[in-house]
Amino acid sequence: MERDNNRSVKPSKKGNIFSIVFAVLAGILLVTAMVSLGACHKNISLQLEQGVPVQGNELAIINLYLTSCVQYIALAAAMAFCSFTVRKLSAVKNEMPDQTTQYMLDPPADLQDSVSAEEDETEEDDVDLEVWGFKEQGK
Repeated sequence: MERDNNRSVKPSKKGNIFSIVFAVLAGILLVTAMVSLGACHKNISLQLEQGVPVQGNELAIINLYLTSCVQYIALAAAMAFCSFTVRKLSAVKNEMPDQTTQYMLDPPADLQDSVSAEEDETEEDDVDLEVWGFKEQGK
């Protein structure tokens, strides 16, 4: 059987749907991160205008940014990675042939050669056992 080279490779609908869902989630998370970043910056600016000193509060400022924004950016990156991975996996899956073709199969093994090879190994094993004195006495 020959492989049909004329067929077009179409990505699966399931893979496309998951890829799109992950990409949309990544976009929503990025928008949320930007809104959160703006609100965080505005909050810190208002506190600085009221006279709260930066010195001694560096850790609180960094913590506010980390808890407000960075988690959304990390999740957006994870969703973008998932979208990319699903798209690649569905493309690889669609490139594989649906049926097992003749060139994918191994040639049949000659049973006579494998049986004689097993007998040869058994005889060699028996010789090793006799040398060490472990050969059964009944044989």
